[in-house]
Formats: sequence, structure tokens, C-alpha cells
Amino acid sequence: MSPPDFTTLRQGGPGCPSDLSLDRLHAGELAKEAAQQIEQHLAGCADCTARMSERRAGFDAVDGVDPRAMLARIRTGLDQPPPLHRRLLRYFAPLAVAATAAVVFVLVRPEVETPGTRMKGSPALHVFRLAGDHAEEMVSGGAFTPGDRIRFAVDLPQEGQVMVLGVESSGALYTAWPREPEQRTHLSAGNAIELPGAVSLDAQPGRETLYLVHCPDSSAPPRCESTGPGTAPSCPKGCISTPFIMDKQGLRP
Repeated sequence: MSPPDFTTLRQGGPGCPSDLSLDRLHAGELAKEAAQQIEQHLAGCADCTARMSERRAGFDAVDGVDPRAMLARIRTGLDQPPPLHRRLLRYFAPLAVAATAAVVFVLVRPEVETPGTRMKGSPALHVFRLAGDHAEEMVSGGAFTPGDRIRFAVDLPQEGQVMVLGVESSGALYTAWPREPEQRTHLSAGNAIELPGAVSLDAQPGRETLYLVHCPDSSAPPRCESTGPGTAPSCPKGCISTPFIMDKQGLRP
């Protein structure tokens, strides 16, 4: 459907100027020559003179309307913020397409835990894979290979007992750190505290989860029990478990 042609809307005879032309004349938008032609027409046309008078009268041409009160309400509306639902609509409308794309991205993104998503001030487990004469920090959910040698570092918001426990894909629980019975496990608060020793991953592929177990109120290493694959072990009250996922994908070719 084509839009209306406002240049054809008019009152009076066929030779009279359109309503749009009179509006533009009143607003001073016409070129000098076009304005002079309409002014000449108005001088000899009573109907168009009346039409132009209504435009020049403005609100005064409408019975029962107080222009001062109307303008006051308009100014008040401009000074006040719009209703909440209108503000939200104005804010979110330009983001509609971007938000839709973001939703699709979140839906297809794989579940991978990454460092930095933990709560501020909570314990953190850092896992480093040894490669030659250097070590690279790994990401939770990343790929490991049986036989990889790894080391640990921890962030502790307060002192306490520390252990690193592993839960195999079968649900079996093992101690990844400490490796020696006489190893000191009560550590002071701090960041990037290196745990001595290295661990060699066994040849069993699958998804395993390491848990940093931190017990601030314990005087001895905690006793924990497995609750099954993919779930944190059951430890004494007050202990905090922080997970780190390893995807052991088999031997390298």
C-alpha cells in the first residue's frame, strides 16, 4: 500500500493551496517565490484566508482549550522521566538483534569451567602441566593425556588444611596431593602457593575431576569419601571443595 500524498489534501476549490502548503507557509519553510504565490491567492480567497487564520491563531482557534495549561503539562512531561516500561523498551529495543544472537551463542557453547569464574575470596586450584624445562597452566575442562606430569598451586583466603583429591570417571576417590604421608598440609593464607611434588596421570582415559579441599578450622588432614562420579567428595563440615576438570583423551600418537 502506497503512503498518502499530503500535497493533495486541501479544502476549498481545486486551485486552492493544500493543507501542507499552508502549514509550510506558516512555518516559514517555503521558498520566497512559492510563498508569494500563496500570499497572492490568500488575498483573493476568503476560504483560504480563514484556513490560514486558524493556523496563525494556534490553540486560540480551539474552543475550551487553555494554551497556557496545555503547555505547562507538556513541559512537566518533558521534565519527568518516562514510565519504567517505556524506559526499558527504549533501552532494550536496539539490543533485540544482538540479544538474540547472544542467546544462540550461549546455547551452543560447550560447558567448560574456566579460571576466574570462582567467587571472590574463595580457594582456587591452579594446575600446571610439565613440558620439558617449563610448565604451562591448564584450563579446567581442557584436554590431558595419560602420562602427563602435573603440579599444583593454590590460592587460599585463610590458613587451614589443604588436600587435592581426584574423582575418576568410575567414581573412585584418590589423593593427588599430598603424595607423602609426612607432607605438611597446614598452609598459611596467600596466592599462588606452590604444592611440592608432581603427579603422573595414569593410563585410564575419561573425565576426571580434581578437588581442592580447604578446611580452615581443621587441625588435621580431613577424611573425605566419594559420592560418585562428577560430584564433590563428602568432607567434614566447614571444608570447601573447589573443582578442576580434566579430560583425559588417550595416548598421544
